[in-house]
Amino acid sequence: MVKREKIAPSFQVPDDIEIDILSRLSVKSLLRFKCVRKSWRNFIEDPVFIAMHLDYYGKSSVGFLLYGSRSYKYIKQYLNCSSIDVSMSIKILFGESPGYMIGSINGLVCLSNNLYFFLKEDKRLSIYICNPSTREILELPECHHAYNDFVLSIGFGFCPKFNDYKVVVVKLLDSVVNVRDPNCCLFSLGVEVYSWNRNSWRSTKIVNPRSVLTTSFQGKGYFNGAFHWGGRDLKSSKRMIMSFQFDEEVFRELNLPNHPDFQEENYFLNALIIEYQNFFSLIIKQKVNMHVYDLWVMKEYGVSDSWIKQLTIEVPVLEDRLMFRPVMSFENNGELLVLSDWYGRIVWYNTKTKQIERSKEVLRGRSIRYKESLVSLSRKKVV
Repeated sequence: MVKREKIAPSFQVPDDIEIDILSRLSVKSLLRFKCVRKSWRNFIEDPVFIAMHLDYYGKSSVGFLLYGSRSYKYIKQYLNCSSIDVSMSIKILFGESPGYMIGSINGLVCLSNNLYFFLKEDKRLSIYICNPSTREILELPECHHAYNDFVLSIGFGFCPKFNDYKVVVVKLLDSVVNVRDPNCCLFSLGVEVYSWNRNSWRSTKIVNPRSVLTTSFQGKGYFNGAFHWGGRDLKSSKRMIMSFQFDEEVFRELNLPNHPDFQEENYFLNALIIEYQNFFSLIIKQKVNMHVYDLWVMKEYGVSDSWIKQLTIEVPVLEDRLMFRPVMSFENNGELLVLSDWYGRIVWYNTKTKQIERSKEVLRGRSIRYKESLVSLSRKKVV
């Protein structure tokens, strides 16, 4: 009599354990696993899982995106000093236009074909939102404008209150000389706000604003539900930070630290917005020491008196005498700072060991903070 072998009973991994394991994998792996099992595909496409993955895996995948804007326009992701397999060409979007990375939130990146220019019949504003991890790209509907409007700035962010991604475009409209004061011009600002939930633009006009945007800060413009720029009071010439609150769709003013370095005419050229240990922060070059930077932290967002100088960073000058400047926020618990030299080459500087770490490849281009995500650009409920 032939003795039959006993077949071991199959073991089914509980759903909650499967979900927990999947939520800690890279986006590239998850996109492949969608083809393995129908239940996994349903998990991976579920908004609740996407939010869980953003929280679990996203925290460990924070790095930065490098946008090369030369003849070959591309986006490439870096995690610390290493390039990871997230790269996409966007040359087809911009053609001969320079292209700009506006900002990034929850793995989505906002791009525009141009900035600081007059709108013309043959020169329009094109804005895109893309997810480099999933290779999805969405072109936004054209915003309202009149020819000869001047595009001052663009902001991108997330509105937690309404679970909505928004884009704001600030334009300089008509301006005329004040007959009572020939040295003063009267002008209006046009504000266009795009809502992902509505898939449309909303227009407002601010006549004779009290303050105006002066420039976009380098670094991370989005923080705490708002996008930030440098600003100036038109009457007193007081310098400040202007923020656009995405939930209320209004502008607010934030005071700068009460320090001489922020009173310089072009202070914003040497200032960088970052998020340091979950605080809204600024890095600025010292006036007296050209290669020394101070990190200022706003301990309570929106409260002027809560600014403190957290630390001072001495940026090295190498043997070729090329000075570096900070271009990105801290990584690895505040140890790494992304720097750029005057040729646009990117390196990492360890603030504890005082050592420079270079990539194996020459990195040139604009950079923004970024983390991988599964957030989809299809017309489903957003995360």
